[in-house]
Formats: sequence, structure tokens, C-alpha cells
Amino acid sequence: MPKNRDGDTVEVPPKDEEEIILEKMVFGDLAGLENNLRKVDNLFDFDDEEEVVEEIDEEASDSDNLDDVQDEDLFYIDEGVQDGEDASDRMDEDASSESDDDYSEEELGDQDDAWVDSDDERLNVSLTSSDRLKKLRKTPEDDLINGKTYMFRLRSQFEKIYPRPAWADQQGQEQEANSSDDDIIIDDNDDDDEEEDEDAEGSNNQQSGKETAALSKLLSSTHRFVITKQLKLISPSRISVTRLKDANYQKLSKGAIQAISFHPTHPILLTAGFDKTIRLYQIDGKTNNFITSYFLKNCPIMQSQFLPQANCNIVYAAGRRKYMNKINLNTGEVEKISRMYGHEQVQKSFESFKISPAGSFIGLIGNSGWFNLVNGTTGQWIKGFKVEGTVVDFDFAFDESFVVVVNSAGEVWEFELKGKLSSKSETKIFRKWSDDGGIGITKIKLGGRNSSRWLAIGSNTGVVNLYDRQNLNATTSPKPFKTVENLVTSVSSLVFNPDGQLLAIASRGKRDAFKLVHLPSGSVYNNWPTSGTPLGKVTSVVFSPNNEILAVGNEAGKVTLWRLNHY
Repeated sequence: MPKNRDGDTVEVPPKDEEEIILEKMVFGDLAGLENNLRKVDNLFDFDDEEEVVEEIDEEASDSDNLDDVQDEDLFYIDEGVQDGEDASDRMDEDASSESDDDYSEEELGDQDDAWVDSDDERLNVSLTSSDRLKKLRKTPEDDLINGKTYMFRLRSQFEKIYPRPAWADQQGQEQEANSSDDDIIIDDNDDDDEEEDEDAEGSNNQQSGKETAALSKLLSSTHRFVITKQLKLISPSRISVTRLKDANYQKLSKGAIQAISFHPTHPILLTAGFDKTIRLYQIDGKTNNFITSYFLKNCPIMQSQFLPQANCNIVYAAGRRKYMNKINLNTGEVEKISRMYGHEQVQKSFESFKISPAGSFIGLIGNSGWFNLVNGTTGQWIKGFKVEGTVVDFDFAFDESFVVVVNSAGEVWEFELKGKLSSKSETKIFRKWSDDGGIGITKIKLGGRNSSRWLAIGSNTGVVNLYDRQNLNATTSPKPFKTVENLVTSVSSLVFNPDGQLLAIASRGKRDAFKLVHLPSGSVYNNWPTSGTPLGKVTSVVFSPNNEILAVGNEAGKVTLWRLNHY
């Protein structure tokens, strides 16, 4: 019995009827518990299916029972009908136009969804109700859509930000490759190459006979670059650039893009990097179909380039190894080249190489001040050039008449390549001079339409000196006609476009450190790239042979494409 504060016993009155009802509603009672326990065994056992349907229909017909309806389903914002259209008509148009999205109803219908909600078709969503939903509109007037269309657009928006993974497309690509012999897209074994690789001599690098045949068919049937002989002058103050679909969005690299190269005659782009994989893409600016890939065992790729000869279809690739990889795209054969003939001590790595414009020579940066020349077709060593200091970069003249070599102190040698070259022939120095204020030189590049008029030298401070070789005299200390100081970190890329009107400079040491320079004025374009241009840390740059496309690779493994509208 309860007691009061004084310790006296207090008699508790019995529960009235109202208290008993409330207690039962809150805590239940023994009779209700026993009744519910009896229902557990038969909770999901319905003997009469029609009876269940009838009960559901009765509940649905009860318009006054709204306890189970979600709050957002009770109302929506009606902002009116525009241009005299009926809202239902607009809904039908949205649903019918969904075929233009990245996802279509037919594509999603073939999949077994883990969850299907029939209420999605009755749901209405206003795309103007929040800033986040406004991103799903196709036109400024686009507003009310149904739930199914809303789902399609959400998926499409998600894949624009996060592309479909390779494993999701692998099965579909296999079916597509098997369904048509004319398909130019070759199935990629990129994800399984490293696990299935067993041959140390590079047999894993050879693609199957079907893939090689399809690639050969692509190289023989696809259209070629159209290169005009008429020079189209570009304004020195403003450049018009349009962004295209990323070159490698179908198959992203697993590491930074260390090298990119265009095929000399076909719209095919090569990408390579530390993931030991060379990937080829057919570039059209819209789909940029993935073609095939080559995995080089134990060779993180630092440089890769097409041999610039029309009908050879050969790719060279190298890393910090004592050999180069030569890939024949027509046959799929991979050959290792290391024919230095007694000069191995001055060429311990093949990671820094360049191919001459006509493909006759391959230049290699050696150690101890050596620069070596090998045959562009056979890979045999031809001649070595010795300079003072440490060679940091070199470049060939357009007509392959000479090669320029620069050391870290800014001293420039121009070696003549005319005539018959041999190890015993005399080394002819065409010219020797010093860069103006050149300390910590990192890059050198020759450029010009059918000539090598322009010469650019970049340093580790971000400064680029531009020289006009037509005005170089006998002095050993020429002055640049223009000094570009727009970068503040080490210059890692210097690339002229084929007609010599544009120079791309970039630094991988800082995000978005990229500029375009006009020649012969030497002015830097300030209207592009802008602060919002998604370049990232630029690791490699290349122009297409017809000047129309600029490809920029970055540290994130993407290759962005930009159309130069002047061409």
C-alpha cells in the first residue's frame, strides 16, 4: 500500500472504466497479447487470394482514410500552365522525350531492378521548386515531370558526374562485339591483363587475332585528317574554343596521363601512363569510341608516341627501363628494342625519347651529357652526341636537317643531321649559343609551318623565352623577342601546333597552369582558359595534325578535348 509523507497508509481507489481503456490502449492486456500470438503463425498465410484483394480494394475506396499517405503526396506546387498547354500534355511530352536522355525506358526495362515502386508513375515533381532540381531541366520552360521521368534524369545526371565503371560495360561490349563482325570497337581485356600475364617476353601484349583484324580494318577504312595547305590566320587577341566530349571517358586511365599522341593520318588518339597500359580511342568529338589497349608488363610508361609515317601504324613506348617497346598495330606484335651496340653505359634508360617529324630518327636523352640517335624504323643505334653538363631536352627540325639539344644551364647546341650519319662520321655543330638568363632549363621546342622558325625554352621558374631563328646571328647570346611569365612553377610541356601559330605551355606543378601563346606576336590569350576551365594538373598536351583539336591530359587520368574553331 502507498504511503504519504507522514508515513500514513493511503488507500488507492479502484480504476475507473476510462482509466482501464487508456491503459489497455497504451500497454495492452493479456487477452490482446494471446490473440496476437495466435495470429503470428498465420500472419502471411492467405487461403483466399480474392478475399485479400477485396479487403485492399475496400481500404483504397475509403477516401477518408489518409493515415498511411505520405505528406509530400498530399500536395504539389502548381505554378500554372504556360502557353496554353495542358499539364497532362506536358507530362506526356516529358515522358516521350526521355529517349534523348542518356538512359531510355527501354534500356532500363531490360534490367532487373532491385526495387520497383508503382507510385513513381503517379508522382509529380516540379523542377523549379529548388536549385538542385533546376539542374535536371532540359529547357528553361521545363517544369512538371512524372516520377519515372524524374528517375531517368537523376540517373543521367549521376553518370555525368560519376561515369559508368568498366565492369558495368564489359558484358555489354562483349555481346556487342559478338553480334556484329563490322563493329570497330574491340573488346577490352584491360582489367584482366595483369592477372593473366604469364609470359615475361611480352606475349601478353599481343591482342587476339580478331582484335588485330578489327583494328587493321579500322585503320584502313576510317576517314583521315584533312590537312589544308592554306594558312588560316588566328587573331592574336582572342581565341575561340569549344569543349568536346572527353577523349577517354569510356575507359579512364588508372593513373596520371604521362603521354598522349595523335595518329599521323587518322583521328585516333593514344594515351599512356604509369598503369602500364596504352589505350587507343577513335576521336569524333561525340562518342570517342574506345578501340583497344596494350598492357606492358613491368613497364610504367613515361613516354609513348605514334611513328609519324602514314602506313606504318607503329607505336613506341618506354619507361624507366633499358629498352623500348615497339608495337605493330597491324599485326599486334610487341618488340623490345635495346640495340645500343656498346653504348649501354651512356643510355641506361629509354624513358625520354622523341621521334623526328618524318619518323627517320628517334632521339634519346642519355646520361653523362650524351644524346643518342637511333633509327626510327629498326631501332638500331646510329650516332651519339656529347655535350657539356646534363642534357634536359632536345627537339628535331621540321625537315630533320638538325637537332637542338639543351642542358640545364641553358647552353644550346644545334647538331647537323644532313648527309650520311654513322658512328665514325664527324659531329658537325651547326650553332652553339646560350639562352638569355637560362638557369634551370626544363624544356625546349621548335615550331613553324614547314620550317623551324620559332624556338621556345622553358625553365623551372615558369619563364618561357621565345626566339625567332630567322633573326639569330653569330652572337652566342641572342635575345628573345618575347618572354612569357604567366606561369610560376616549372614548365613541363611546350607544344607548337602544326602550323606554328599557337604554343601551348603548361606546368604540372600547379592546378590549371596552362596558357596558349600566339605567334608571331607572342601575346598570351586571356579569354581562354578561364578560372572555370576544368583542366586540373596538366601532365601532357598535343595538337591534332590538322590543327583543329587540342588534347590535354591531367593528373586525374582524364584527357579533355577542345576544338579550335578558327580551323
